[in-house]
Amino acid sequence: MSRDSDLADFDGARQEWEAAFGRVPDEALQYLRPGDDYALGGLQVHVNWVLLHYSRVLDGIIAKRFAPLEPQDSPGESDEVGRRAKAGMNPNERKRSLDEMGRLHAAVRGAASRLQAADWSRKAAVVYGAGQDPYPTSPEEILGWLRDHYREHVQQSAELVEEWRATAGG
Repeated sequence: MSRDSDLADFDGARQEWEAAFGRVPDEALQYLRPGDDYALGGLQVHVNWVLLHYSRVLDGIIAKRFAPLEPQDSPGESDEVGRRAKAGMNPNERKRSLDEMGRLHAAVRGAASRLQAADWSRKAAVVYGAGQDPYPTSPEEILGWLRDHYREHVQQSAELVEEWRATAGG
């Protein structure tokens, strides 16, 4: 795929996720299946975190002109996000969370769209966590991971809504 078609598919995946999340009843936003890490509303918290994380990585790759990149997230930050994702959200938080997703999505899209075509598949050595080995990462891969991530949660949220309805009498 080309950069333009990748960006269009990235936008499409976001729309699919936003529509799926829109089908989650307000009463189910705090539903947590036993053993899961994310409540139904927490999926949106998690989606935003992943967008923020990869936005930082993409921005770092671009700023350093594909030179090796160290971890971009603050220590302990993902633990706090995990706690919030497990708790879910209340209905009043839904719009703010979707607005945040819109800003984060636009930031990733904007950074990716400013890249030269020759840099779309170019890889940088990215260290994602302290003590980890570098992982060769391209902007094309980042957009692909984010696109797939949106779509992964489309199906998951639908299954969780059905489970919530069956167990909570929703």
